[in-house]
Amino acid sequence: MPEIRLATFNCENLMMRCDFARSGLPNARDRLTEVDDALVAEQVDAVFDVLSEDDRTLTAQALAATGAEVCALQEVENLVTLTAFDNRYIAPWAGQPFGERVLHEGNDTRGIDVGLLSRLPVIFQRSHARATYGRLDIAPPPGASVNDYAFRRDCLEVDIQKDGRALTLFVCHFKSMHGGRERTAPTREAEACAVRRIIGQRYDRPADEEWVILGDFNDYWEVDGQSVSPHGLGPLLEDDFAVDLASRAIPDPFERWTHHYNGDGTYGALDHMFLSPRLAALNPAPDVKIIRSGAPYIADRYQGFRFPGVGWKTPKASDHCPMAATLRFEGRDVSL
Repeated sequence: MPEIRLATFNCENLMMRCDFARSGLPNARDRLTEVDDALVAEQVDAVFDVLSEDDRTLTAQALAATGAEVCALQEVENLVTLTAFDNRYIAPWAGQPFGERVLHEGNDTRGIDVGLLSRLPVIFQRSHARATYGRLDIAPPPGASVNDYAFRRDCLEVDIQKDGRALTLFVCHFKSMHGGRERTAPTREAEACAVRRIIGQRYDRPADEEWVILGDFNDYWEVDGQSVSPHGLGPLLEDDFAVDLASRAIPDPFERWTHHYNGDGTYGALDHMFLSPRLAALNPAPDVKIIRSGAPYIADRYQGFRFPGVGWKTPKASDHCPMAATLRFEGRDVSL
């Protein structure tokens, strides 16, 4: 049975800093922001400036420390930025770039997208950024219409191949809590309904298939083991639709946090991996790690090793910590 090392990581504004006028390329700004071809991304990357050096070195170190074969990323500007990050920052720390890169332009007004880096073949990819509430036949949250997009960024559907078997991932980045956690929870709940509907459209019996929903969901249902409500992730957990990996694998609730909010000092588990019931049954005691070595020192609950160069608030790898897990899967046969 194949094993796969997965990670999810919100890189916090992984963006290029570019001098369009000096690039020498006609329509350089359009070429940067609209690239959806990997070869063109490599060509454009070669003439643009680097990302923010200190932070992105730490981001790469944190990602390399996961040991992941496949990493879902959030808050990535575009495919050129993802390519530059892989080639210029990941490669020195991990020994080589991931090589396989997936990103489709989503709906975020800041231009931050979800993406994927993989050392394994990506045999299928599909963006759901243009799916509307009406098309998915789900009720829109208050203030939205059936014609609005269901995802604030995207739900990126990807099939990964290993040893002739395929595993399906759904990469997400839900609506932020900006505007108030309770007030924005209905939007995240609608996004969770949309993910569930997409999975239900792909599989006749989702519980019997093998899939992972992973990413930054911008919500939590506990703070240090104490239940809090409401939250926007109910549709993914209700009726045993999916299993939260961290809750199963990390028994100490004080050790499940992936994000520290400076404003009120909250330590929350915003980043999740949700496994299908069948995949969860194949992994009763999975190896799950949350890598905090790139977290700023202001997140002082963590007292372990930090990468050289980490500061009190900045530089840092991100305001999130990557989560990684090793999962066994049977998958479907794609060797023929």
